[in-house]
Amino acid sequence: MSKELVGASVAPIVLSILRNSDSYGYEIVQKVKELTKNRITWKEASIYPVLKKLESKGMIKSYWKVIENERPRKYYTLLADGKEKLKQEVDEWQLINSLLGKLAT
Repeated sequence: MSKELVGASVAPIVLSILRNSDSYGYEIVQKVKELTKNRITWKEASIYPVLKKLESKGMIKSYWKVIENERPRKYYTLLADGKEKLKQEVDEWQLINSLLGKLAT
């Protein structure tokens, strides 16, 4: 899988995961790995700049969650602007997918 394609899809993938439930960095990385059957593997450290960028743009918000006998984790939740951005991104990806489908036949 090309780095360019994966790089272009990171934000909508993260927003999609957060649409389903709040999550933390490592869990997001593992979810992508699981859903793609190891075809996309992100290094854990690489997700944090993406999360920081999405948060600075007001699409997600972070908060600390402490569970007994576990270390505190920084969770992320999807905000209204993130939901709108995700809808836009999905529409754009569907258009590109449709175009490629038409050109491939």
